[in-house]
Amino acid sequence: MVSAGLFSGLSSLSGHLLTLYKIKQDGSFRDQQELLHQLRELEAGNAQQRALQKEQQASRNRVHEAAIGDSYEIERDWRQARIGIEVKAIQDKMDRELEESPFSYTPSDFHALVHTATRGGDIPALLVAPFVRDNLSGQENTDGPHSFRVAIRRKWLQSPWSNDLVSLDGALKRPLIATDVDIFHIQKALHDLPVILIYGEVQSSSRVWPALCAWNIVDSPDLRSVQVNFPPVALPPASPQSSHNSDSILAFEDELGGSTAITAGLIAEWFHLVRHGRIPRLHTLIPAALEAERRVIAAGLAASFDVALERNRVDVVSARLGQARVYLDAGLREQAISAASQALIAAESSEDQVPTHSIRQLAQILDSLGLTEEARRARIALESVARRAILRNFGWGNQ
Repeated sequence: MVSAGLFSGLSSLSGHLLTLYKIKQDGSFRDQQELLHQLRELEAGNAQQRALQKEQQASRNRVHEAAIGDSYEIERDWRQARIGIEVKAIQDKMDRELEESPFSYTPSDFHALVHTATRGGDIPALLVAPFVRDNLSGQENTDGPHSFRVAIRRKWLQSPWSNDLVSLDGALKRPLIATDVDIFHIQKALHDLPVILIYGEVQSSSRVWPALCAWNIVDSPDLRSVQVNFPPVALPPASPQSSHNSDSILAFEDELGGSTAITAGLIAEWFHLVRHGRIPRLHTLIPAALEAERRVIAAGLAASFDVALERNRVDVVSARLGQARVYLDAGLREQAISAASQALIAAESSEDQVPTHSIRQLAQILDSLGLTEEARRARIALESVARRAILRNFGWGNQ
């Protein structure tokens, strides 16, 4: 608008100058003076009008700039408020999840803790959750006292196989009140680590339902997660006035701790055999008085060799030999004979190089089982394997 007004003023001035020129040519001096005076007044009015137009434009510019500034400040304040609301919502969600979580950490911190303790999953973690009581509220269960945690932990630490797992007592801060959902959250946080979780429920203060859940123990689709539900056990009635009753409760807790320690040790043996090829030994460490338990453990350990064979951790001769040894240690003669016979057939028919120490041990087991003819066949197979190994070392191939 300023340039338009200026152009209009210049046009008017040009017209008046042209008029002045004509007057100088044919007008009187008085007329010329009056016309010049009029021109000066007109020019002064035009200048004033242009100044007013400039001031009006400047005022409009200032208003526009102020509006832009106010809009920016309003947008900035809204953006900051929105960020603050979002941060508060995220923080409230994290606080709520941490409060409701069965562990005392954020999921990422919990995973980092267990990852470090297990050396990146090289050894399973043992987590023990206090048992939840159905006659107490959620807050009362959280506040405690926490049932059976001490007995289970101490029995595990006293067992000869305690180094097979990393005990992380205290990682779970409360009983698994929302049992299935709590287990889901624990598994989600530790989805890629080997874990054995012991938990349970106390029904009406008179019956205990122990349970065990394990995952990532064996890298197999069928055995990725293992669930063990122990039979319910009657809980001795509480009577603070009776020392005999107190002894009964302690004995009950010790028995419960022993059962969970043996079961966790069996699952740990599966892990170490399948993952690292370590020969099972749990059945030899259980007290001799627990004869029935030793046989059950032996059957479970023998099954672990099938999984190790499937995962190519051991060859077929070593797998059947390991099963025969476990059965023999547990006094299961018929099962030992069956496994040793399968190992002998595999050694005689295998086209691959069978370890000589495996065949030598097989011959010794067959001798201990009183299978003289089978032991002789094992030694013949040993000589054949040793001969092929010597010829192969000289580059003469299989002769």
